[in-house]
Amino acid sequence: MAGIRSSVLVLLAASVIPLAAGCTTDNDAAQHPAESGQATTSSTGTQSSRPTLTAPKLQPPQQDNKYSASTGRSKVVFDPCTWISDVTIQKAGFEPASRKRGDDLVAEYSFLTCDFSSPTKDLSLNSGNASWDEDLKKVGSYSEPTTVNGREAVWVRDPTPALRRSCQIDVRTKVGFVQIAVDLTDQVARGTDPCVGLLDIATTIEPEIGKDN
Repeated sequence: MAGIRSSVLVLLAASVIPLAAGCTTDNDAAQHPAESGQATTSSTGTQSSRPTLTAPKLQPPQQDNKYSASTGRSKVVFDPCTWISDVTIQKAGFEPASRKRGDDLVAEYSFLTCDFSSPTKDLSLNSGNASWDEDLKKVGSYSEPTTVNGREAVWVRDPTPALRRSCQIDVRTKVGFVQIAVDLTDQVARGTDPCVGLLDIATTIEPEIGKDN
């Protein structure tokens, strides 16, 4: 998964602070039951009436710190680790039980990250507030436009040799974009196109972002 993550990290300034996966405060643990399958409904912002997973180890970090407070960027609303249902993950071809927080990042840019796995592919979902224009400026030379359920998106085929077994689709949101990226496992033969099937995965996951996002 390191190859996929590098394409996100390059977007960020030197002062980005990585947060340990699964990091929560005592207050977080008190508010969220430990059962990974349990859902609760938030009453804030666009998340009103939306059920989310409540296991403490899945909760996103706070997005307020000395770096993010001065940027004027909107907070990341869609959290791929707590918003996406097990049913959707299974439909996309991945093991729901493999769900784990990635290395969330909160600084000038913020990214909320969740990782999943299957025997043939690993999946990384990165939801950020780097703008769509900033993303296109970075990946424009090796991307092509597409749509996912009518939402603006781009195929990203990074030519870096280390990423030849990786492929991603970036999907536009109101505050930035969601990166849907796969990395082939060692069980898949060399020379296999990692982009095969990715549009189906993105099409399955995109509705979980929510129309308001």
